[in-house]
Amino acid sequence: MKHQNDHDHAFNDDDPPSKSAVKREMLALQDLGKTLCELPFEKVKKAPIGERLLEAIAEFHKCRSFGAKKRQLQFIGKLMRQEEHDDIQAWVNGESVEQKLKVLNLHAAEQWRDRLIQEPALLADLIKAYPQAAQLNLNTMIRQAASERTNNKPPKNYRQLFQAIYKMIAEASGGDASQEGDLEDDEE
Repeated sequence: MKHQNDHDHAFNDDDPPSKSAVKREMLALQDLGKTLCELPFEKVKKAPIGERLLEAIAEFHKCRSFGAKKRQLQFIGKLMRQEEHDDIQAWVNGESVEQKLKVLNLHAAEQWRDRLIQEPALLADLIKAYPQAAQLNLNTMIRQAASERTNNKPPKNYRQLFQAIYKMIAEASGGDASQEGDLEDDEE
């Protein structure tokens, strides 16, 4: 004897999602929107989002009261449904190819800079790896950066050496080396 609540049919892919599933998805999108709102607005401008969502995030930053921010977050969550949230999540997580390439280039430039200061003879290896390095005046920068380090002076040439190496590596790898405003923050 079957009970009245037992059903013979299994869940079908054509069935609409449950209210709980819809609510979980909306809350997840709202959380993603909140994450975007917590990032600096200048960085959010570079995100793969639509103009309307960008304006809503700008409006969120203008809100002062808790209630207004909460309502704006709900609105942002609603707008997120129209966006490619997988792309946005990937961007937020730093999974975009450009961001990974930039990080790799930054690390490579830091390693080259530190190795060159320790052992200036490695400049020949750098020139073999990156022929355009021969055109730069790296030898002088290396000497001056090493001198700054030993004399405990401000690291002006140390930074210039890093920026020159980073720009060269980024250009060689096809990356965008024009973001020098971000370099000094990322370097240290």
